[in-house]
Amino acid sequence: MTIDIPFADAFQIDPSPMWARLREEQPIARVRTLAGAEVWLVARYADVRFVLADPRFSRAAVVKDGAPRVALAKPLPSSLTTTDPPEHTRLRRLVSPVFAHRRIEQTRPWIRKLAEELAEDVARAGDGADLRELFALPLPIQVICELLGVPYEDRDRFREWTELGYSMSPGDRERVDTAMTDMQAYMAGLNTTGLLGELAAELSHDELVAFGVNLLVAGHETSANQIASCVATLLRFDLWEGLTDFELAVEELLRYNRFSEVGQLRVAIEDVEVAGQLVREGEGVMAALNAANRDPRAFEDPDELDLGRQSNQHLSFGAGPHFCLGAQLARIELQESLRALRTRFPHLKLAKPAEELEWRRVLVSGLAELPVVLG
Repeated sequence: MTIDIPFADAFQIDPSPMWARLREEQPIARVRTLAGAEVWLVARYADVRFVLADPRFSRAAVVKDGAPRVALAKPLPSSLTTTDPPEHTRLRRLVSPVFAHRRIEQTRPWIRKLAEELAEDVARAGDGADLRELFALPLPIQVICELLGVPYEDRDRFREWTELGYSMSPGDRERVDTAMTDMQAYMAGLNTTGLLGELAAELSHDELVAFGVNLLVAGHETSANQIASCVATLLRFDLWEGLTDFELAVEELLRYNRFSEVGQLRVAIEDVEVAGQLVREGEGVMAALNAANRDPRAFEDPDELDLGRQSNQHLSFGAGPHFCLGAQLARIELQESLRALRTRFPHLKLAKPAEELEWRRVLVSGLAELPVVLG
């Protein structure tokens, strides 16, 4: 039986029970994506890690004609996320110094100051303030705009393109390609400064555009969703007032919360056996990071939020050659966001039950709202 994904009960604060059912009863399953492609889904930690790290599962193949797709939009070629070694190795070597741990750590004081300023915007809005709109969105958007050299005043334009380009609503199908085309044209027309300016001499025009689009989208969408999810989760379980170790808490929240209602897609470039199933050359395999992060084979009491969890080897940033380039930047944004909000609002509460919060139907899923009582 082929299962439709996203599942029917997706896009809400708790993960669908289907993830646990597949992980325990059908570790590799046939699923049908929103784009109509039939692919394999793996849900156990070891299998997900294997698919992400083994070179027989290709990212470059996902942009070839006829390749299976997860969402409505077609992935961009010539980017870090759609190339394999040695091309991927070349691109990553060019951009890695910019995201090196020491250099990214230099942004922490500025991000901390920005978080504190945005917390004051929330304070001025008072009880009922939407923390997602006033804090979780503007912080990573300002950070990535500053790093890339993209005008912050254009944020509403690329936010709209991003939401359309990554939409998981079938009704948006006709507007998706237009949004992606507009975003690429915008990036191509920028007078590149910042990181894009540094890379302009090293990358081809198409590579620079693809890199800029991917970083602009990933650099604000994922972090914005995770900031909101982290705050909502802590408030939901009454863990806000006792929060002290921000680094440890962020790692557990990254494991516990999910980034998507689907998974990362790879295409087999030769026959490979996965979880006892022969995956044929040309078939797609979706690696469900979020399901792997709740696998009891890898984590003790995986459905419990344990802010003191040690040796937390979650897969939220992926694994293998495509491990997230911006992982350390995302960690800093999350840590400093929680620090600023916890310091400014020690008695913060949700303004409505967590189960009633609206969820966004996009590839990089997350809360659509986060109304709070400031306390």
